[in-house]
Parts: sequence; structure tokens; C-alpha cells
Amino acid sequence: MIVGVEPTRSGDVTRAGQRIHWEQFGDADQTVLLLPTWSIVHSDFWRHQVRHLSTRYRVILFDGLGNGGSDRPLDPDLYGDLLFAEDAAQVLDACGVERAAVLGSSQGGAWALALAALHPDRVSAAVFIAPNVPLAPGHPERVAASDGFFEELSEHPGWARWNRSYWLSDFPDFLRFFFSQCFTEADSDEAINHFFGMGMQTNAEVLLATAGNGRADLTEGLARAYARLLRCPSLVIHGDHDAITPLARGRELARLSGAGLVVMAGSGHEPHCRLPQETNEIIDRFLRSALQL
Repeated sequence: MIVGVEPTRSGDVTRAGQRIHWEQFGDADQTVLLLPTWSIVHSDFWRHQVRHLSTRYRVILFDGLGNGGSDRPLDPDLYGDLLFAEDAAQVLDACGVERAAVLGSSQGGAWALALAALHPDRVSAAVFIAPNVPLAPGHPERVAASDGFFEELSEHPGWARWNRSYWLSDFPDFLRFFFSQCFTEADSDEAINHFFGMGMQTNAEVLLATAGNGRADLTEGLARAYARLLRCPSLVIHGDHDAITPLARGRELARLSGAGLVVMAGSGHEPHCRLPQETNEIIDRFLRSALQL
């Protein structure tokens, strides 16, 4: 759901009766698939890449369940890393695309890894931006907050906002805090406000459901196995000031898979949003080489 840009075509696929909305921009021979990320935002977080890449590629994206143009089910059974990867394959089928270069950011990086491992014939190249793959420990403050997610707290400073009761009682404040951690660069108010607007298009109950039931999670064991299975040309892009996903996770994914690694100095969790020109240039160079253009 790219705001202010008219897609070449659009449509829906369904899973378990739930509608998943996709859009296509451009109609070139080579295809780039931009994966969703956690349902706290929708696909407009790719706005800078759609405008840039669609001048030379057919760009396809979709809103994962929980936000944007897709349905917002409250059933945890409908959410999970491996399910979102299969949604991507279904979207490619609906668009008549056999193979695509795949870009995934944050949780979408985990889904890109699963897609490339489970459907290697569908993925011609892969770019992982700040991939939230369980290949290294998380940031200690966030891990501690996750451990106490269901506790009733009297105060919620900092990462204590990562808390079930707080999401239900003051969802907007949680969003403001979380997105401030996504954008650790100075003067990021515009980017934070953009993400806040997307976040307000879903709700706390939906985000609680996105935790899933655990049966479709990308575990550490699966992530390591999938990384070693990766055969397509691949690149990891990760900021060294990422307060959401530790750089160690990106480094380990690159090491295990043999992917290239670009560390963006001073960048936070969303370099493609906060530093789009620089990030797009990195993506351009990689895709030209990987796709032999």
C-alpha cells in the first residue's frame, strides 16, 4: 500500500479466508519482490525503494496480515515466519512470476531467508536489511522486556513499554517509543511520524496476535540450517547503531550464508527509510551484479 503512487496492477490472495493485498509497480522483465515486515507498519515503509526500483524493474510488494490493505485477524494461528514466507510464494504465483530478487527488512529478513531456503527456485537474489534472524542474542534491554512481557508493571520507562498491558492501555505511546528506537539517527522526527501513522492503522490486539503460536517460527536451528542452504547471490545491509536488531545477527547471517555484508556507519534499524539514497545505491550495485544486468 504505497501512498500517493498508483500501481500498475493490484489484487488479493487469500489464506485461511483472510485477504492479503498485493501491488505491482512497473512492468520490466526482471522482478524485485519487497517483503512486508512486522505488522506494526505496512508496505509504505518501502516508499523510497518502490519509486527508485520501479524505473528499471517490475516491483511487487504486499501487506502482510495485520496492516495496510490486508485483513487484520486476531487468531494467533494465522501468524508466523514460515506462513509469511509461503504468502510471498503465493503472491508471486498470483503475479505470474517464476523468479524474483527478494528484499526483506527486519522481520521480513527472516521471511526472505525462509523463502529462499524453502523455494530456492523462486529467488534469484536476496537482500537482507537489518535482518531479525535468531542467530545472535538480542539487545539486553529488549530481551529483559520480552521476558517480562506479561507482567503487570507500575511504571513503563524505556523498554518496559514492551509490555502486554501497556500496549492495551497506551498503544500510541508504545508506538512513539518503538519507532524512536527504529530511528536512532538525529533529526528523525519525519521518519518517526511516518511510521507512527502506519502503526495507528492497526491496533494492540492485532500486534498481540502476531506473536503467533510458535509452530511457524524461524527458530535458531532453522535459521542456521536455512542460512547454510542459501545459494543465490545475497547481501546483508546493517546499521551499526541499530537499537532493534543487533548488528551481530546480520554479521552471523552473512558468515553462515556467504553473503556480502555492508555495515552502514551511524545508521539505525531502517537505513532504507532514513538514508534512502545511500541504501538504494548499495542495492543497485548488488542487483546489477547479481542479476548480471
